[in-house]
Parts: sequence; C-alpha cells; structure tokens
Amino acid sequence: MSQTKAKTVKERAVYKTVSLRPYTMLSTSVHTRLYFMFGVLLVQLLMLFLTKSWDALSVIVCTVLATLLAETSELARKRHRVFNYLHSLCEGIIIGFFIPSSYPLISVFFITLCISLVCRWMLCGYPNNWVNPIALTVAVCWLIGMNQFPLFTLTPVVLQAKNPSALLLENGTFPVLPFDAAFTSFCNQKLFSLFNVSVPEGFISLLWDTQAVIPAFRFNALTLLSSIVFIAFDVLSPLIPAVFLFVYLLLVRFLAPVFYGGIFGQGDMLLALCTSGTLFSTLFLLQWTGTTPQLQFGKICYAVGAGIIAFLVVGCGVSSAGTVFSILVLNVISSMIQAAETLYADHCIQTVQVPKCVALQKEGIHA
Repeated sequence: MSQTKAKTVKERAVYKTVSLRPYTMLSTSVHTRLYFMFGVLLVQLLMLFLTKSWDALSVIVCTVLATLLAETSELARKRHRVFNYLHSLCEGIIIGFFIPSSYPLISVFFITLCISLVCRWMLCGYPNNWVNPIALTVAVCWLIGMNQFPLFTLTPVVLQAKNPSALLLENGTFPVLPFDAAFTSFCNQKLFSLFNVSVPEGFISLLWDTQAVIPAFRFNALTLLSSIVFIAFDVLSPLIPAVFLFVYLLLVRFLAPVFYGGIFGQGDMLLALCTSGTLFSTLFLLQWTGTTPQLQFGKICYAVGAGIIAFLVVGCGVSSAGTVFSILVLNVISSMIQAAETLYADHCIQTVQVPKCVALQKEGIHA
C-alpha cells in the first residue's frame, strides 16, 4: 500500500510539471463558443420574456424543438458520432429570432425540421455545411409565407431627409419608449456633453427595443454589448465584422443617397444598423462555422464582399429578410474563396514545404 501510495504521489508530482507552454490554443474551441452563444441568447430570451412577447417565444420553442428533433434523427442512421444538442439548441433559437412572431407555428416547425434534416443528411452537417442552415431556413419561410414578414414602405420624402430615422421616430413608425426622454436628457447632460454632441429623443428607443415583429431586429443595444463580450473573450474574431460594417456603412453613408435623390454623404447609418437585423446577423450568422475562409486575405475578401452584397440586397435598411439572403449569396462566394485558399495552400506545400523537407533529409536532418 505504501509503495502504491508513493507511486501515486510521484505521478501527481510529475503531472503538475507538465505544461503546454510555450504552446497555446490558436482560438477558442467551437464548444466554448457555443456556450458563450447560448449565454447571450438566454439574455435575449429573457428580454422577450420581460416584454411579454409570448408569440415570439412560441415561435422560438417550435424552431428549437424542430432542430433538436433533427439532431436526434441521426440516431436512426446509426452513425457513430457525438450528438451536439447544444449546437442544435443555439441554431433553433437563432432561427426563431429571425421568424416573425405572427408566423403559423405548425408551418415554422415543419419548415425548420425539413431544412435541418436536409442540412444534416445531404449537406454534411455541422460544422461542414457550406451553406448557413439558419439563413436557408429563414429564406424558405419567407418564400412560403412572405405575407407574414413585415413590409417597410418608405416614401422618397423620408429617404431624402437628412435623418430618415429621426423622421420615422417622429411620425410613429418606430415607437418611442416612455423613459426615452428622461434617459436621453441624462445622457446628453452627463455623457455626450463631454464630446460636444447630443442624441435626439427617440434614438435610445431605437437602440433599446424597436418592438419589431421579428425579434432579431429588436434589442440592438443588447446585441452590441454581446458582440463586445464575444470579442473580449476571443469568442469572435473582430476582423470580419469590422471590415464588413465599415464597407457596408460606408456605402450606406455615401452611395445610398445617390439612388433615391438624397444628399451625397448623408445616408442614415443608424437606420441601416437597427432596422434589418444587421447587428444580430453580424454577430450570429456572418461567421457561422464552416462558411468562412481561413486565411487572413480570404477573410478580408469575404468581409468586403459581405458589405457590398448587404448594400445591394438590404440597401439602407428596413428589409425584413434581406440579411439572410445576403448570407446565402455570401456562402456561394465564400466557397469559391475557400477553393482558392486550398489551391494556394497546395501550391505552397509543393513549391516551398516539400523542397525544404527534401533538402533537410539530404543533410541528414529529419523534417
């Protein structure tokens, strides 16, 4: 017993000396990212619960049940794999956030189930999908029941205004929360006055809760805070979102007014960010696992292309499903970028790595 105990103590001492240094993880694991994603989605769900958005919560329950059932269906195929119910849970929640709360529950359940099965059984499944299953599901829901999605009609007078979002707040298109006036006044006096700027009344409501029928369009400030948490904990790489938002907002600011007779350089960036789920899509869809390039140059091309496509499809905002169709178009472009990356990697291996290994072997050094 004493020898066994001494051996155990020695093994523990040796184990404590083992270290991964100087090696480290290049990025946060996929499973850890899912935990963070589920955490921030729970906060969004809590906001829906506090605002008594029962219809929206019912839709989310249906989409979650559908994705979980699709994940369970893998048992019927007798595949020896680890079932990732956390991923399916997050996927179902995000799908529900992009579906209008007025959408028929039975329809959204079966559409989500069918698309989830197709993605798992025919498109390799997570994380090997080349197409974003969330965007595909929402796009099919739009094609089948587009009358359930809200239609934003903006007159040329609104679009040609200097601040269309302010005009929409004034005419009641976007509701103003009761505490907006007091909170805006407090922020202008205590915070924004330090930078010699002020925020008009109503913009706090636009950031806090637009009260849209599509939950992904509602809590923009919360989504923005969630993205900060993701970047701070290295859950999300800031390169693609930063380049995407820069290109998209730049086009909205300077090029969008040209198309509707507005003033050059006075496009409403806040309207573009807060009315089409742009922030929510940037956080949860733009870098979906398996759909983004791996090399830095490829990521930049991907982000620039995303900004251009979003501008062409979504425009200056107020689109109920434009963001998901932008993601689907971007998936096709991303596949071509990833194919180019593979050719580049093969070329580097053949022209650089292989000759180096051969030279080292000739010198008697094992590569």
